[in-house]
Amino acid sequence: MVESENRAIRHANVKKNLLKLKASKLQIRIDLTTLDMTIGFLYKESSLRTRKAINNIDKLFKSLDMTIYKETEQELLNRIWIIKNTLDARIKEGLVNDDIIVQYCKDREDCDAYKRSLLDILIPKNKKITYEESKYLLKQVDDRLKFGYAITLKHAIDELMDLLDETDPRTYKAIEDDLQHIATSIINIKRRTNSIDSNQSFSLQEETLTAVVSDALTRLKNRSRIFLTGIQRLNTFLAPGYQGGKLYTYLACPGGGKSQILLKSALDIRKYNKDVECKNPDNRPAVLMITMENTIDETVERIFNMVGPNDDIRNYTPKQVERILKKEGGLELTDKDGIDIIIKYFPNRSIDTGDLYALIQDLDDEGVEVIALVLDYLKRIKPAERADTEKEELKNITNELRDLAIWFDIPVITAQQLNRSAASVIDAAIQANKADVTRLVGRDGIAGAWEIIENTDVLIIINREKKLNTGEVYLTFKLLKRRYGSMDDDELLRELTYFNHPYVKGSGIKLVDDLELDESVSLTSLASSFGPAPGDMEETERGQKNAVERKREKKKLPDSGEFGFTIDYEPFDFSKSTY
Repeated sequence: MVESENRAIRHANVKKNLLKLKASKLQIRIDLTTLDMTIGFLYKESSLRTRKAINNIDKLFKSLDMTIYKETEQELLNRIWIIKNTLDARIKEGLVNDDIIVQYCKDREDCDAYKRSLLDILIPKNKKITYEESKYLLKQVDDRLKFGYAITLKHAIDELMDLLDETDPRTYKAIEDDLQHIATSIINIKRRTNSIDSNQSFSLQEETLTAVVSDALTRLKNRSRIFLTGIQRLNTFLAPGYQGGKLYTYLACPGGGKSQILLKSALDIRKYNKDVECKNPDNRPAVLMITMENTIDETVERIFNMVGPNDDIRNYTPKQVERILKKEGGLELTDKDGIDIIIKYFPNRSIDTGDLYALIQDLDDEGVEVIALVLDYLKRIKPAERADTEKEELKNITNELRDLAIWFDIPVITAQQLNRSAASVIDAAIQANKADVTRLVGRDGIAGAWEIIENTDVLIIINREKKLNTGEVYLTFKLLKRRYGSMDDDELLRELTYFNHPYVKGSGIKLVDDLELDESVSLTSLASSFGPAPGDMEETERGQKNAVERKREKKKLPDSGEFGFTIDYEPFDFSKSTY
């Protein structure tokens, strides 16, 4: 009976220790340098200063056992006071402006003249904390929190094990739930305390909801990480540009423009996105292009033809080519124009998607932050997770590329071939002298794997076509899928799912850039009976006139709802076409 009562008492103590996980005081001394770094971090703008990071610092300082600090250690105590009041201002009061937060601290009743002078001295001085120092500080915060949780768990485990009687299996049943709780707590310690590179989960619990919503809005409102292209209508498809954490796939027949649109995407990200901000302000931004299709020599020739004169690069000296690339092509690195383009060639299937992580990390170690990854193209890279069939390989590759996009918070832009069936449809339509042949190709034209559709955020078919009545060459874009939408565009533009964009006259590789023009130069059809894209100007023999969009019947693709974006299409009767 006595033993039973003792066991019940010990069990109650275990329960108390488990509850202490949130309330325990940590007997941890924090040195002066770390306190100064913490003050600097709380007042310096940084991508690392997320709501979760601030909450973890708050948890640590609220858990400190202040009895271990002596009254004579005023330099430490004053800094702890500044940190706690700054955290209250940011978390409880929701203040954002640094000057207002400093004034909030100065308005506290216990703020004396010395603390006010410290605020004026320490904040400007310690805001010089670097990105790497900030990462180190957050790791120290996380480690101290983990240590505090671990000590509490140690006491709980010790008392729980005392309840286990090796001669009586029934004692295990009595503590089974508590053991499960401890095991879960151990697993969750790292997740709860990881301030850097943490995948937050959504919850309606107040602390989690506040942190997740705050961090999500910070990222969503960061327009400097939305990368525009030089084509207005393509930006409409992208809604409104390439974005971090998303996978973009272009589909084309062999020679249909895959490498061309991928290289243009890299060039456009540099040209039209001058205000990009690196997560680490000490780094310089770069677009990383992995080509497994064209060698560096071929890529240099393509870049020359896309940004320079419509002429053979072999007619120029190296110095002349370099001058053209820098001056005419705008490919000269300066302080105001600092986005680099790094192109690496690898033979077909010589690397896998896991190697991409190492390449990006190696560049980071060299002070280069990859802001976008361009891969030419899907079928030429191996998956990190091996597969027995091509279909399964492509599924793994797209899964892994999307995971990489989310991990580094960058857009991953790639391409894949259309299958023979799609190519046959296009060839037959061209031979029949039909226009807008790309309208005939749908999702069933994707070579290899249906999973490419499922894993891709934006899926676009491209195809080179000629305008029948003029012979002008256009690159056609047909939107198959967009996982997300944009509220920035008007309703007419959100309905756009097909357009044709012209090449510069006399060139088969350089597309016309219209981003800085008042009107788009794209057309909604290459047939003479169609006008330009909605809102564009139509050129006629009598001059320019406002285009009027003709009425058209719309139907929903039966399976479009699966992908979070409903695409409307115009019915096309191949046999009755008069194009």
